[in-house]
Amino acid sequence: MQMLKNNEFLQPLFLSRFNLIIVIFLFLGGCTVMQPLQKRKLIGVFHLIETARYADAKTAAEELINDEETAQWPRTWYARGVLCQNAYREGIKKNDKNLSELYPDQLFVALESFDKALELDESGRIEKQLAPRYVLLANDFQIAGERHFRNNKFGDALRAFAQAVEISEKPFLEMRADTNLIFNAGLAAFESQDWDKAIKYFGRLHHKHYSANTTHLLYMAQLNKSDTTAAKKTLSEGIERYKNNEELVLLLANLHFSSNDTSAALLVLNKAIGSNPDNHIFYYTKGLIYQKTEQFIEAIDAYQEAVRYAPDELMAYVNIATSYYNIGVEIDENARAIMNGAMVREEKEKSAAAYDNAIAWLDKAYERDPKDQEVIRRLHGLYRALRINDKARILERKIR
Repeated sequence: MQMLKNNEFLQPLFLSRFNLIIVIFLFLGGCTVMQPLQKRKLIGVFHLIETARYADAKTAAEELINDEETAQWPRTWYARGVLCQNAYREGIKKNDKNLSELYPDQLFVALESFDKALELDESGRIEKQLAPRYVLLANDFQIAGERHFRNNKFGDALRAFAQAVEISEKPFLEMRADTNLIFNAGLAAFESQDWDKAIKYFGRLHHKHYSANTTHLLYMAQLNKSDTTAAKKTLSEGIERYKNNEELVLLLANLHFSSNDTSAALLVLNKAIGSNPDNHIFYYTKGLIYQKTEQFIEAIDAYQEAVRYAPDELMAYVNIATSYYNIGVEIDENARAIMNGAMVREEKEKSAAAYDNAIAWLDKAYERDPKDQEVIRRLHGLYRALRINDKARILERKIR
């Protein structure tokens, strides 16, 4: 058998390796050509955005988003975010929905795109480019929220305001969420009856001592969640912070009273009176509580204090008269069980005195304002109940 020469044996092997190297080179060469091509496409997207060719830019951007390789580039997502934001702002300015609605929920697509760019950027360099974009986006969301709120689209308003708050609180932006923005988010949540979010936003403001009105709204949201304990705590904190704010005091007193805790309601009012002794409303409210619990003597005392500080508060006069009348009725009912004639006469004198006091207080109210229809009706009813018919007929002609 003839031996093969060394070079003859090696030649086919050398050729096969050479061919393999060529194939690998061509494959790698294709990759190096492809990447610059994709980069040119990305640059083209920015050029289309700059020249306001937004529909074409969208087509090109989506091609890059759907490409497995370019979808991993932070600047691909940044480009789509810029496209959405620029087209939206121009569309709003020109009232052109083809631009402002280039994508469904366009502002949210912009936000999603910027967030994705931030997530993919391991170098941290893109933050500086994104910062002013995020600030603009927060402003766009806020304006959109205000527009939705004016149009009574409270759910959409809440969604927009919530995003504006969230963007404002991104750590690298080094900015604080505006308290008015947080209030708007809470108000939109309240109007859309999203009580959890209303509590979230109003709760933040309540703890920052934003306003008594915020405390009131937080209390109402908590009450709508049937969380009476939290509502009472909120009002108590508000009363402490806002120096016995009248509205908050009355709300807490009413909440205790509605919970059948009369003592707690009166305690709230007495504390408020200790700090604001010349506020007639607190005395008047005490009178109402005593009157509703049929403690008529205590009610009269409280109403008389209200009259002392507010002599033109006619309903205090009317309620004093009503309390005296109820005392008279109570005395008469109790007298029916008495068998001793002398004691009965004594009780009758007491009831007559109570009825006289009732008439006297209604007369005082009538003298202060002879045209007040509520006073006229109450006085007319009392005269009829006491069978003072001549005076009842005179007042009857004045009832409208």
